[in-house]
Amino acid sequence: MGRKAGVAVLVRKGVDFRVDKQYQDSRGRYLLLQGSLAGKQLVLGTYYGPNVQDVTFNRQFRTLLISLSRFPLILGGDFNAVADPELDRSDIGRRRWGTGGQTIAYYADALGLVDLWRTLHPGERDYTHLSRAHDTWSRLDYILISDSLFPFAHSAQIAPLAISDHAWVEFRFQAGNNRGTARLWRFPRDLYEDQAYSTFIKKQWLDYQIDNQAHQHDAVLYWETAKAVLRGHTIAYVAQARRSRDAQLLRLERQLCHMRRRMARGAEAAHREQYLSLQTEINTLLHRRQVKSSRYYQ
Repeated sequence: MGRKAGVAVLVRKGVDFRVDKQYQDSRGRYLLLQGSLAGKQLVLGTYYGPNVQDVTFNRQFRTLLISLSRFPLILGGDFNAVADPELDRSDIGRRRWGTGGQTIAYYADALGLVDLWRTLHPGERDYTHLSRAHDTWSRLDYILISDSLFPFAHSAQIAPLAISDHAWVEFRFQAGNNRGTARLWRFPRDLYEDQAYSTFIKKQWLDYQIDNQAHQHDAVLYWETAKAVLRGHTIAYVAQARRSRDAQLLRLERQLCHMRRRMARGAEAAHREQYLSLQTEINTLLHRRQVKSSRYYQ
């Protein structure tokens, strides 16, 4: 990936993924990681398709994929093209196929790859990109997987178009029985500034003192037990707050997806204002969640 731009693959901590070899474009347009996931050999990659015709680049990338075809492949990215002009554009009158669409068809036919979302949602209209200049919607973002991996894919969804002019595509994949690695509990740093938590934990501390007056003579037992009890209350508080935030985010995401489909059928000024308002609200929630996460790992 370049310093200013390029694609990337992010792997969550605890996921049993080992990289044996990587292949990348000098301009940051693709990154392929050959390795193992939960003990299974595969290639995990991401791709950004040129928005102008680039025959040389497409040929080189196809050649690379062919050389790695002995491994199952999971490839996701912005292909900058639609696979089916009839289903993947809101303005179906524009029948321009484009080289990107041919690339997707080639991957499906020659490399045995499955357009996961389309396979699980045949005939459905949904989109991943909004062109504000032309007020049109398109499905430009794809997850392509080898047909041998399809039985392990449980679902695929297009997420709300909230952060940028593209929506991400997500899917659930069961690679094995990996449960990750356990880690020690740490006090969430953002709670230092949470006044509601401060009030909550003070009450729990007072209740503990009242309930354990008989054990105050044993300072070690009294304090060690108190830490365990207060830690349990803290975990419960954080879990409840997370469930509340997740429920709010899910509600907003559903509203945004519904509004996206309505706008794709014909945008009105009121719908556009509501759509932008939902985007802003979701962005705020996601930003707060990211701030909390970054503080935790500091």
